[in-house]
Amino acid sequence: MSNLLNSEMYVYVLAPFGRDAALISDVLQKSGVRVRLAASSDEVAAAIPVAGAALIAEEALSENIPELASKLNSQPPWSDFPIIVLTGGGTSTAATEVEVRARAPLGNVTLLERPLRAATLISAVRSAIMARRRQYEIRDHLHERKLAEDALRSARDQLEAIVEDRTSTLRRLSIELLRVQDDERRRIARELHDSLGQYLAAAKIQVGTMALGARNGKNGNNGKVEKQSLDEVQNTLDRAIAETRTLSHLLHPPLLDAAGLASAATWYVEGFGKRSGIQTSLTLPEDLGRLSMPVETALFRIMQEALTNVHRHSGSKRVDITLARAESLVALVIRDFGKGISDETLEQFKLSGTKVGVGLAGIRERLKELGGTFQVESSPEGTTLTASIPISQESRSFVVAAQSSQIYSSFAVD
Repeated sequence: MSNLLNSEMYVYVLAPFGRDAALISDVLQKSGVRVRLAASSDEVAAAIPVAGAALIAEEALSENIPELASKLNSQPPWSDFPIIVLTGGGTSTAATEVEVRARAPLGNVTLLERPLRAATLISAVRSAIMARRRQYEIRDHLHERKLAEDALRSARDQLEAIVEDRTSTLRRLSIELLRVQDDERRRIARELHDSLGQYLAAAKIQVGTMALGARNGKNGNNGKVEKQSLDEVQNTLDRAIAETRTLSHLLHPPLLDAAGLASAATWYVEGFGKRSGIQTSLTLPEDLGRLSMPVETALFRIMQEALTNVHRHSGSKRVDITLARAESLVALVIRDFGKGISDETLEQFKLSGTKVGVGLAGIRERLKELGGTFQVESSPEGTTLTASIPISQESRSFVVAAQSSQIYSSFAVD
């Protein structure tokens, strides 16, 4: 759009007969108005989009009013081009009435009767230019309003698309979460059946055999056989208790509540290395201390989920875990040396959290709840996950109340 508000607009003068055009131009230019002399009404019509006003002698309109009116009618809604017509003096006649009616299609017309004073001419022209400037102000305002409406409409469409995408993502995550829960239930059921259930079944058979022998009196004087059977039962029950403790600790390690994140992480990483065969390295700060329970739980679950992903998907033979603490931040960094995540999958996860399953999405949601951040960097040489959580004043001064030593005491073996 041309900026006509910040520049002087020209007044086109059409007075083809005599010296009127030159005299009018001289008067207006001396008063600071920019003037251009037009040779025809077609030139005036062509200048309507950029001119400030037109000053036309009445005799120049006699044959060209329809063409000029057509150009004026094609103006945009905000535009009402001002035209000043210099009429002849004298009394009204039938001819002059016909000319007045002929000028009606021109619309915004101001009539100045000749002869006229220079001051009157200058005042009329300046008023026309000011009116034209206000029209351009309205044009610019309408344009800015349209831009704002378009931007608002675009923002609304983008928000709706984002909401729809997030809703779809949450729906997929919910389905994936239900599937993961079902898989976890099946895994726990299989663990209970294959380990704990088998140990208890064996103990029941052994105790049944001993009871049958006692009823038949076969073991009356054979203390050695009876002691051997009791030892087998006790060993079986010890293994059942150990399996139960391992299973329950994996679901929620009591060390996390009783001793803190450092002890729970050390226990879990060592156990993970033994179970998976993956070489593990854990680096902890000397001054980690205790954090708030939500922060410690989140970091432990993030580490647990990340190591599970390393075992299932990366193909890495080694994983490094580093926990660092600053004055107002705690960060967990887990790096593997496997096949990495594809660029397309990683980019899609960064944009919408999709295409990576519930594991990484769950990590990001955990961190969001605590005001933390989650970064994933990957290449064919491996993947690095960085989870950072701000530490509040309460977390920095967190003191754990004395914990009871009776946690899982029902599983204790004398």
